[in-house]
Amino acid sequence: MNSIQTLYNEVFKDFTLTDEQKKRCELACAMALESENLPEKGYVRSYSVAKILASLKLDEETLIATLISDANLEPIYPPENILEQFGESTAHLVEGIRKLNKFKEFDIERKSDDVQNERLRQMLLAMTSDIRIMIMKLAYRVARLRELKHETDEVKHLIAAETELIFSPLANRLGIAQLKWELEDLSFRYLHPEEYKDIAKQLQSKRSEREAYIQTVLETLEDMLKHHKIEAKISGRPKHIYSIWKKMKRKRLPIEELYDLRAVRIYVNSVQMCYETLGLIHSRWNYVKREFDDYITTPKENGYQSIHTVIIGPEGKTVEIQIRTPEMHHSAEYGIAAHWRYKEDGRNDFDENLERSIANVRQMLENSDDPGIFKEISTELQSKHIYIMTPQNEIITLRQGATPLDFAYQIHTELGHRCRGAKVNGRIQPLSYGLNTGDKVEVLTIKNGEPSRNWLNPNLGYLTSSSARNKVRNWFNKQNKAANITTGEALFHREIKRLHAESIPESKFAERFKHETLEAFFEDIGKGRINERQLTNVIQSELKPERNQSRQQRSFGFKEINKSNEQAQAFVIGAIHLTTHLAPCCEPKPYDDIIGFVTRGRGVTVHKHDCQNILNLSHDDQRRLIEVSWDKNQAEQPSFNAEMLIIAFDRKGLLRDIMSTLTDLDINLIASQTQTNTQENSVNMNLTLELDYATNLGDLLDSIEIIPNVESVSIKTE
Repeated sequence: MNSIQTLYNEVFKDFTLTDEQKKRCELACAMALESENLPEKGYVRSYSVAKILASLKLDEETLIATLISDANLEPIYPPENILEQFGESTAHLVEGIRKLNKFKEFDIERKSDDVQNERLRQMLLAMTSDIRIMIMKLAYRVARLRELKHETDEVKHLIAAETELIFSPLANRLGIAQLKWELEDLSFRYLHPEEYKDIAKQLQSKRSEREAYIQTVLETLEDMLKHHKIEAKISGRPKHIYSIWKKMKRKRLPIEELYDLRAVRIYVNSVQMCYETLGLIHSRWNYVKREFDDYITTPKENGYQSIHTVIIGPEGKTVEIQIRTPEMHHSAEYGIAAHWRYKEDGRNDFDENLERSIANVRQMLENSDDPGIFKEISTELQSKHIYIMTPQNEIITLRQGATPLDFAYQIHTELGHRCRGAKVNGRIQPLSYGLNTGDKVEVLTIKNGEPSRNWLNPNLGYLTSSSARNKVRNWFNKQNKAANITTGEALFHREIKRLHAESIPESKFAERFKHETLEAFFEDIGKGRINERQLTNVIQSELKPERNQSRQQRSFGFKEINKSNEQAQAFVIGAIHLTTHLAPCCEPKPYDDIIGFVTRGRGVTVHKHDCQNILNLSHDDQRRLIEVSWDKNQAEQPSFNAEMLIIAFDRKGLLRDIMSTLTDLDINLIASQTQTNTQENSVNMNLTLELDYATNLGDLLDSIEIIPNVESVSIKTE
């Protein structure tokens, strides 16, 4: 039984703490020791893990979070209790490690599936909002392996296999060598016990003795280079049992023919110094000529550069020495020559954002001995993907913001068509629900299901994947022409009615979309080639007050401009200072109806409303459209009023939900009138809204329409 003071001294001995910090640390130690008297739920005591992390010199907050994260403590110290006693940051760490420790989704039957294993590694990293949580998890796994000798052979094999395939590569990727070698050696010990014993016997000396030998070589090299005024950074390590075994297998050599059981790396400031250092080493010790490689003069195919040589060191033992510059090292560790991608076969589903984040973390860890560095990099890991699990624990990679419907179409087109609902982590969720990494999704289907045209409406958020939307469009394209025309006409008139645009001739809209006939126009709507956002944008452009001027009035002002030899210019409504330029694809003129597109780094490009490049924009790019005007005065005064009529079934909180939605959309309510019919339990609302010209009326209507109990919404601009 540990005492509080003994545990405190073992974990926090290297810290200089205030009285308040010391009290927090002592409380965490007391809580950790309390777990010994509780019915055992976890396999590992958290204080064992904290001792491992203390040797890595992690910060005091991480060590506290580790101590109080014991599975036995969860029932008596729930999140709200930890939040109250230790604060938000520590509570976040505890919540994160508890979540990872509960994750038991490794499937031993798929251990040879490289794609799934790599996705599982990426998913665990993406689930880690703070890098310290993953380091805690790796330390928990080391502690688990140390206790594994007391388990059955079946459990030993499962835990060791999971470690070898998932957690050891993660430690390698993050550059945490001390955890990596122990994870690899201990898992190897249980997966290949005979080979482990054989190599350990052949090594003879213990790891501590090999480390002492390396230290002697390091000191000799430091003195020699210092004497010759060569600035250098030197590090060394004895090769551990698992890496020795891997090299024996890869090169098909016995252990006595391996020359890098002890390895030293020297960093110098220039290529010239690399060769000067090599000359000094070869003049001091004999070297094995067949083991000399100059990868500076002749780099490897992946760009790797370094000098490798093997010397006959003290006591006749061989030592591999690598000599390189910091730039070569950076390329080897973080660039295209990075080791882990080649050693782990981790080429599938490459997540550029995540790997860039990992490289940043590794560099920061490598270049600092300050425990506070872990707080600075706590939120460094970012991923462009999310990782979702099927009920069979297969991992599916989706883009950020994906929905259960995206998930269904990613698995199979027919599954998407037949999808009518989804369970996320065992709970029914809407098909527009935003999924998060680690969610487990079960798709609910009907036998002869068909996709809904609502799924193509970007305002409703059912689909975020362009491939999924294309699958839905293709389904509608295959339907008969008459059905598409009928459906498209109904959708068109629905939007016309919602926006009170009945006074505008239908043919005008067909012309705007470059259709010669209404039938062709309606058919493209029915097929999904023209989506509801595009349709609403065009209807809205005909309704807005600044467009109600006659063509003659609008062109008159620009005739005056042209007379003064000034170039015509469009202005972003509400932000006239933003740079705009006219698109060369459609060459808009001062009398044309126009729309702006926010480019990356080149301001706003102004297009005609019916420009094919605008009409064919992807779902994501449509969000970069912005209202522009030829009239500078109109752009400076972007507000106008609109009347919104809402018909709904009455319920408690309905008005609150509508007001909340308007607030979220940053829309000002000027006046409201509400009429309630108690007999029919219905309510009519007439809201006067102040809108700006950047407001998309379709988005606004859809946001109100999806509120529960709302039956219909329409809007009329003044």
